[in-house]
Amino acid sequence: MAAKMVILAQREDGTSHEECIEYMETEHAPLVEEMDGVQTYTYSIPFDPDRSGVDYVAQLHFESPAAMDEAFGSDAGSRVQDDAASFLDMDATEMVAVGEETTYLDRSE
Repeated sequence: MAAKMVILAQREDGTSHEECIEYMETEHAPLVEEMDGVQTYTYSIPFDPDRSGVDYVAQLHFESPAAMDEAFGSDAGSRVQDDAASFLDMDATEMVAVGEETTYLDRSE
């Protein structure tokens, strides 16, 4: 079964949404790309972050739960987690590990 880590990220107090996104794109995302086992890394930015309560939603896709555990347990994974703690409110940020299943809709009719 494929695995995915979904992160509902919330910035630290005193940091603007724009500053959070810029840091994530220029500093944090390159660290995520160094993690072995990440097949796909995507992020989404809410249209209204104040209303949604999150600054961005990240998704890291892995071949399996074991590959995800190995990636986050590695040195690169530790650097990613330490860096996240430097610009995110980790008490408000949610990380949810999920199994990934895909359903294809038949829209041919």
